[in-house]
Amino acid sequence: MAMAEQCPNYEINIQMCPCLEESCSRRGICCECAAYHRNSTQWPETACMGGARRPEDTLNLQGLVSSCDNQSRNAEACLCEAQDCPRLGLCCECVRHHWMPEGGKVACFR
Repeated sequence: MAMAEQCPNYEINIQMCPCLEESCSRRGICCECAAYHRNSTQWPETACMGGARRPEDTLNLQGLVSSCDNQSRNAEACLCEAQDCPRLGLCCECVRHHWMPEGGKVACFR
């Protein structure tokens, strides 16, 4: 499991983390959080993109990475229907790009 210090976007991610489970040790590490909650029996639909509203003041946050150590693993498990998306496997970039202020679920978090 990647840790916060290993995630190049952690500082940005934690500012806008849609995970509704404050005690989640994966908060701010989008790829780990998505993978965990997607397969979780404890918190399957209570976290991440479970209809959380994105704070308006986070809309200008920009990511820092164009690749990551987990990209190929993330791409294999990605539920996003846009297979030609340049963010495929970059979960934090995908969250920032697709998460709209009105809330709702992003494809990779359904």
